[in-house]
Amino acid sequence: MSDELWTDEFLDSMRLVGDPLADAVVAELFAGGANVVHAVNYLMRDLVENDDMPSRALPQPVRDYFGRRLLPDWTDPARLRRGTELFHRYGPMIIMLLNAYSLPLSYAARKGVQVLARTERLHSNAKRRIVETAQMIIDIMAPGGLDPDSQGKGLRSAQKVRLMHATVRHLLGKDPTWDPEFGLPVNQEDLGGTLGAFSVAVIDGLERLGVELGADEIDAYMHTWNVVGHVMGVRPELLPENHAAGKRLVTRIGERHFAACPEGQMMTAALLEMMTAIVPGNIFDHVPAQFVRFFVGEEVAQILALPDHGDTPLVGALRVLGHTGDTVGDRSTQIQALARRFSGLLIEGMMLVSRGAQRTPFNIPTELRQVWGENWR
Repeated sequence: MSDELWTDEFLDSMRLVGDPLADAVVAELFAGGANVVHAVNYLMRDLVENDDMPSRALPQPVRDYFGRRLLPDWTDPARLRRGTELFHRYGPMIIMLLNAYSLPLSYAARKGVQVLARTERLHSNAKRRIVETAQMIIDIMAPGGLDPDSQGKGLRSAQKVRLMHATVRHLLGKDPTWDPEFGLPVNQEDLGGTLGAFSVAVIDGLERLGVELGADEIDAYMHTWNVVGHVMGVRPELLPENHAAGKRLVTRIGERHFAACPEGQMMTAALLEMMTAIVPGNIFDHVPAQFVRFFVGEEVAQILALPDHGDTPLVGALRVLGHTGDTVGDRSTQIQALARRFSGLLIEGMMLVSRGAQRTPFNIPTELRQVWGENWR
């Protein structure tokens, strides 16, 4: 989609648009009278706790929703395969970028972050929230995750998140304390910005770490996430045709919405605390904040009220890894070495985080675990 469309007038209009398909399912549930509380509670519990196919005990509108055709007609299987292959090679680093780049960018958007701050489950258990987001990414990008014939787990994860968005949109949209200035909760502009944080920011983050990506790999990764965006209800006008266009859209949204607010700073602090807590030892304690600053830049770092620890802890962590000395290579090589080690430790820590008594632990498919275990320590 041409970025000539992404004017303030158009993006303002997108702040008033939700997701008609998923919204209709949720509206039908809430129209159920006396059974509504039971239906909605059962739906949310099943979506959160069940990693498999949705339960047959769910209401018929929900089962019909999960039975719909998932992938758009313009899906290119070869590009999907290349996109997942990129994740196969750089998955731990991509999960690290999710935490150190993608999520902080989302928290910097003053209006969009209000939904996260108002949804108690999202900030009451930061560890579980972050691990569940990482699990969704792995489900989507693992081999077969987007295969409609085998009902790939990634497709189901995306559908579940879409329905959860619709439920939050319905509940907050009817909350008299919700400020209309923020727009419709989980609106299309915010969805487009989040999609960019999961696609454009990851590509940019890998390149900042010195990872050399081919044009076909970048194109494939963007295409993969456009397919995911379609499955999650993002409008076609907000699915950029390539990485350059995606970067322009992310920049436009940032120019419109990046501003300091207590909610964004609270979410950032919880994120940093989570990363610090689950990575073993204390040599990396200040590395999460430094990586966030490295990726988002000084202006956004100020918006998020990031602590400034200077370079000393970073250099100390590098020295422990044996990457500093009199004959040190260029700084980008050192940063990538640290990123690889920190990414591996972050993944290991996530595997120890409880997702609740009813849920399976953080799961990495055997094929990915073997590759990452060999190459990311």
